Amino acid sequence: MILWTIQTQKAWDVLDQEGYLVTSKKNIGDVCFEKAYLWMIDQMTDRIGPPPRRNRFPIWAWYQYQSAIKPRPDLRNRAHLPPKTRGVLIEFECDENDVLLSDFELWHYVLNNWFLSESLEEDGISEFEKSAPRDLTKEQVHNQEALEKSWQRIFDLDWSVPDIADPRHLKSIQATTWMIRKEQIRSSKMFIAR
Repeated sequence: MILWTIQTQKAWDVLDQEGYLVTSKKNIGDVCFEKAYLWMIDQMTDRIGPPPRRNRFPIWAWYQYQSAIKPRPDLRNRAHLPPKTRGVLIEFECDENDVLLSDFELWHYVLNNWFLSESLEEDGISEFEKSAPRDLTKEQVHNQEALEKSWQRIFDLDWSVPDIADPRHLKSIQATTWMIRKEQIRSSKMFIAR
């Protein structure tokens, strides 16, 4: 499977020197997304196996950036990295058993802690208290379980519902993996983020 990841020059240098690239909690960026990242780590562990070492966080990549017609990321777009940051677009090959694909647009339901309805008519669960699990009532625990169960739909790339999920050929499909090894790299392109 061919994937693309956008990394900083610093990450590229580590990959070049060490022969592999992994990431850590400090790469999350916005701490408010930590819960979503931890959920994705659990999904990766269940679906593709645990990280090769402890305390690993996903490396994010693209399988299909805008659609099946435009799978490679367009470096002319903004927001790949902070403006004026030196970056590199890495094209690499990854065994499908070592990667978890998900719908990028639907991933925002996880990031925002929203219920992912099966249809527009379905009554969604709009908000959950942000207290620790030990403080939740039985009803809140049930709601949290329903919320997380709804997120499983992000992995069904054939799931399509008008105004909720695009057909597979139109989806932006992200990929997460634990590690990139130097020998997996097919090409690289340096750029300065806009």
